[in-house]
Amino acid sequence: MKIINNKYFRIVSAVTLAALLAFSCSGKKNKNPEGAISLEEAEVKPVRPHWENTEKKICIVFGYGYNSEDFVKEEVAHLEDFFGLSDGTENSGLIIPYVYPDDFLVGNIGRISSLVKLLSDVKLAGVITLGAPEYTSNALAQLKETMDIDDPAKKDEEKKEEDKANKVKPYPIYTLFPQDDILAIEATSDFVLDKAVEQTDNIEEIQEEVEQVRITGIEDIIDNAIDYMLLTELPLKSDSNLYGHVNHIVGNNHTIKRYVDPETGLSSINHFIIEDVK
Repeated sequence: MKIINNKYFRIVSAVTLAALLAFSCSGKKNKNPEGAISLEEAEVKPVRPHWENTEKKICIVFGYGYNSEDFVKEEVAHLEDFFGLSDGTENSGLIIPYVYPDDFLVGNIGRISSLVKLLSDVKLAGVITLGAPEYTSNALAQLKETMDIDDPAKKDEEKKEEDKANKVKPYPIYTLFPQDDILAIEATSDFVLDKAVEQTDNIEEIQEEVEQVRITGIEDIIDNAIDYMLLTELPLKSDSNLYGHVNHIVGNNHTIKRYVDPETGLSSINHFIIEDVK
């Protein structure tokens, strides 16, 4: 009996050791690309707990190329399941979805400038735009004017409590596949994510809406962007770590590179191109 027990002990010990070694090795497989930061907790979890009511909201604007009835219906249903939808009260879900132009009509014309009024009384955790129409950068700039930037000099100038009451903490603004003026949207966004397009000097007419095809896995990128906003809480800085942040948001199914201006040859600090599928 003693010999049998010793054999049993050795077998159990061997199995346990093998399991520990396998677990240890699996934790070393994650490799960050150049410039990426180590934020494993930002990875999307395969199974999510049920969402909870939250005071702060994330607004998602579905614009050109992302405003079809079928896509919006399916994506909003997913967002409702994963994050919850806001019903206009503080004790409700996280996401406020708006569709351009339907939710921005002034008369019969869609006015993206209405976004400022729509979000005027909302405590925001972030804004994500998909296929942003022209002049979205103006609306985003107005939203940013209400932010309480952590600037000591600015605080000295604004001593009145009523002025401070009109300010809110800075929040992230992510711009995905915009059709707005690129320099303006870069200036008002944490980062801009775009697809590579063929350059042409023969533009006879500027169309109101340029046809664009949705990339594969856009739903995962939206999820990652929401998770990242909740994780970081503040805007992403335009520094050497920004590539790493955007790479985490894009995920493992695509590669990205910095946008290079075709005229000047200069690389943008916060404008990125999805180059290809891995």
